[in-house]
Amino acid sequence: MKTGMTFPSDEEFWAWLERMARRRERLFKAARYAALFAFGTALMFAMLWFCARNMGAKHHDPWQDAINTVRSQSG
Repeated sequence: MKTGMTFPSDEEFWAWLERMARRRERLFKAARYAALFAFGTALMFAMLWFCARNMGAKHHDPWQDAINTVRSQSG
């Protein structure tokens, strides 16, 4: 198979076709894996960012304000 798409026999053509199909399947699986990995990483980052943003010391918590008010009034 020295030239581009000329095949001396049908067997070589079908073998080349199967190789291309396997290559396409491998590329599809790799792309799907990369996309799912990127989505999972983005989801983890978003969860950690929201948790860190809402649990900081500067976050206003009305329940803690109510507890502090009751404590200061009682004694």
